[in-house]
Amino acid sequence: MAIQLIDRVGYPGISLVLIIDNAGVPIPSEAILGLAGVASGVGRYNLVALFVLGVVMQTLGACLSYAIGYHGGGPLVKRYGKYLFISAHDYDKAQKWFKKRGAKAIFISRLTPVVRTFMGFVAGAARMDFNSFFVQSLLGTVVWTILWLGAGYLLGDSWTRYYSYAHYLDYVVIAGVMILLARYLWRRQRTKS
Repeated sequence: MAIQLIDRVGYPGISLVLIIDNAGVPIPSEAILGLAGVASGVGRYNLVALFVLGVVMQTLGACLSYAIGYHGGGPLVKRYGKYLFISAHDYDKAQKWFKKRGAKAIFISRLTPVVRTFMGFVAGAARMDFNSFFVQSLLGTVVWTILWLGAGYLLGDSWTRYYSYAHYLDYVVIAGVMILLARYLWRRQRTKS
């Protein structure tokens, strides 16, 4: 059934979903990539074409969100972000994290569920150098695409069973980010003392 869904949307549908997700609308690109990997494993799609398409479309979507953040800035994101499930609180937290981590934040965010969706807005609003943003976003997107396409391809039909547990990975990633943030704040506080 999952393969039939991917068959219906085809390459254009996969492309559109990946651009929209990476431009700020939180659609789980990992599910789309995983299902596309499953379909590729049974010969419905070319795995290399899916990889190239995944990297190009996701990077294009990230660049689009960067442009929106750059030209509209924080006020635009804060005013209309709620329609894309981006709270002002989440945006402010991401911006603080970004200012502390710089370009590394982009690479890490591209591998972090939820955060990856709106980090382009933050980078654009913070006027990050576009070339640096593009390179870090591209590198993170390559890793993300390989992970999820590969998981779908290797696990086949059983991928959907494993994916139902993947949301626990979100908790692990969020906990890891919180631990790193707490460690940073603790060290900073000790340095001030």
